Amino acid sequence: MTTPGRATPRRAARTWATVTAAAGAVTVFRPQAVARLVSGTGPTPDTPVVRILGGRQLLQGTAVMIRPTQALVTGAAVVDVLHATSMIAAALIWPRYRRAALGSAAVAGASAAAGALVLRGARR
Repeated sequence: MTTPGRATPRRAARTWATVTAAAGAVTVFRPQAVARLVSGTGPTPDTPVVRILGGRQLLQGTAVMIRPTQALVTGAAVVDVLHATSMIAAALIWPRYRRAALGSAAVAGASAAAGALVLRGARR
C-alpha cells in the first residue's frame, strides 16, 4: 500500500531521470552557456566535449524515464560515480580546466547520490 503524498520508487526514479535528461538537453543544445556557468572566469572546455557529456546525461535520463527498473537506476548511478571520479582526475591532470571539471564532478556526484536515494526508497 502506498502512503498518500509519498512518492513511489518508480515515480522517484522518473523524477530523477527527468532532471538528468533535462540537464543533458540543456548541455547538448546550449553547451557554451553551460561551459561558462561551470567554468566561471576560467577557460571553458571545448564545445564538442561539453556536448558529448550532455548527450550522456540526456541518454541516461531518457533510458531511466522509459524503464525505471532497479538495475537501470543502479547502472545510471554507477555511471554518475564513474563520471565524477573521472572529472576529479581531469581536474588534477588539466589544472587549467579544474573549475569546470570539479563542477561537472559535483553535478555527477549529486546525481549519483539522488540515484542512491531512489534505490534506498525502492528497498523499503
